[in-house]
Amino acid sequence: MFRLRLSFAFAVLVALVCCQAAFVYWGSNRVNEYAAHSRLTSDILSELLEISANKQRLRVWASQRLMNAEATSAVRDQLLERMRTGAGRLDAMSRLHLDSWRKVSSREDIAVPQEVFQLVEISKLLDGNILEVQAQLQDLQPLSPGAEFPNVWRQVAQVFDMTQGRDLRELLNGAIEGQRKAVPIARAATERGLDRLRQQAIAMAIIALVAAVLWALHLRGRLKRPLELLLQGTRALQSGSLEHRIDLASGDEFEVVARHFNQMAAELQQHRQQADEARRRLEDAVRDRTQELQSAHDTLQLLDHRRRQLFVDLSHELRTPATAIRGEAEITLRGGDKPAEEYRHALKRIVGTVQQLTKVIGDLLLIARAEADQLVIQPSPLDLSMLLSEVAEQGEALAALHGAVLTCEPMAELVMVRADGDRLRQAVMIVLDNAIRYSRPNGKVHLGCSIAGDEVSIVVRDHGIGIDEDELPRVFERFVRGHRARAHRADGSGIGLSIAQAIVKAHRGRIEIQSWPEEGTEVRIVLARLPIHEFEASALQP
Repeated sequence: MFRLRLSFAFAVLVALVCCQAAFVYWGSNRVNEYAAHSRLTSDILSELLEISANKQRLRVWASQRLMNAEATSAVRDQLLERMRTGAGRLDAMSRLHLDSWRKVSSREDIAVPQEVFQLVEISKLLDGNILEVQAQLQDLQPLSPGAEFPNVWRQVAQVFDMTQGRDLRELLNGAIEGQRKAVPIARAATERGLDRLRQQAIAMAIIALVAAVLWALHLRGRLKRPLELLLQGTRALQSGSLEHRIDLASGDEFEVVARHFNQMAAELQQHRQQADEARRRLEDAVRDRTQELQSAHDTLQLLDHRRRQLFVDLSHELRTPATAIRGEAEITLRGGDKPAEEYRHALKRIVGTVQQLTKVIGDLLLIARAEADQLVIQPSPLDLSMLLSEVAEQGEALAALHGAVLTCEPMAELVMVRADGDRLRQAVMIVLDNAIRYSRPNGKVHLGCSIAGDEVSIVVRDHGIGIDEDELPRVFERFVRGHRARAHRADGSGIGLSIAQAIVKAHRGRIEIQSWPEEGTEVRIVLARLPIHEFEASALQP
């Protein structure tokens, strides 16, 4: 119902717009007609004056010709051509002028001026007169001595002024005078027509405005109460009053909206009741689960404490016998009275094994200390370029051993960080060692540095076997090795990245890994950059 009203209102507005457009188009045509009529009257007057002037110039040429002055035929022909052209234009304009006056007279209820008909008659007489003048002037010769000039000039002037027994000069002057009178008449008619168009346009605008205002008031009256009720309903829902209902019986689309609104409010009220009941059940379940998690947390804390203690004890207990075995092996090797060469080789293997065992124990001890927040570092201002240079020297030997190629990007500027040089070098070497060991033969490993704002990143990038996406979240877990790593190398403990992460975290940094299977891995050690002024201040301190 209301959509029908809106459609009808829209149709009325469209109709008014179309009427306005049609009126504007009609009015513009009418204005063009009035303007053309006024302009044509002025153009005819100008053309009559031009024809009269050219005719007068021919008179002067004829008098000069009779008096044997300089009067060339070219000037005569040019003036005759101008008169013929002007006569042709005057004939065309006089016909248009007659048609224009007939249209104006039919609209303005006025008679066509007699001068308009005379103008048409004059334009017809001019053609014949021009031919007579041309014939007379072509035969015109200078006067012989003793000839009487007045008699000859009277014959010549007769041709200029008379045609078909009518005084053309009088007709032409009368036409000029008539056109001078017709110009203000045409302008007055044009102004009256424009005033009438202006009044009609104002009337059309007032009608359209009144119609639009009336329809707007009508629609406002029909919209006000339903919209107020709907707004009250939405405010009630917003405030939480889900029991609010809209009482609207308008018999149109608003009633349908109100009915759906009431159904929605009822459903929301029901859902709220269900949600409240579910929340109560959830709170009870969360309370019970929290107690269970607290108990599990206490147990895990106890287990974690025991695990850390186990690492400490294991490291302590294993370090002593490992050291003793190593010392005994070295003493045996220094003994010159041992003849058996195989003993010497055996003792060398014992030393190597003990060294490896000691390294593993040291790594486990470092992890245990890091987890217990007991990892001690001694940070100081450190030139990162020197650190990378030292790491690159160690890495080149390792890369040559494993058939890889290490490239180190030189740093373009001085970059200082606050770090423990030994520990940070250990972390970078762990990452670089992994990149070299998990590269293919002749694979390239890149060591570089990048700066972003107040942070500096040590970047190690290889083109090796890569890490699967599902294994990336677990690369920092201890003793965890991916299937690609196990397939590439059987050895390896899986604790290197855990150690590197512990060292970097102790420096308040972070370590980031991106990897692409069969394409390579990129590891970034991100640290805070030390401002130059802080480094200079610390360097000046004793």
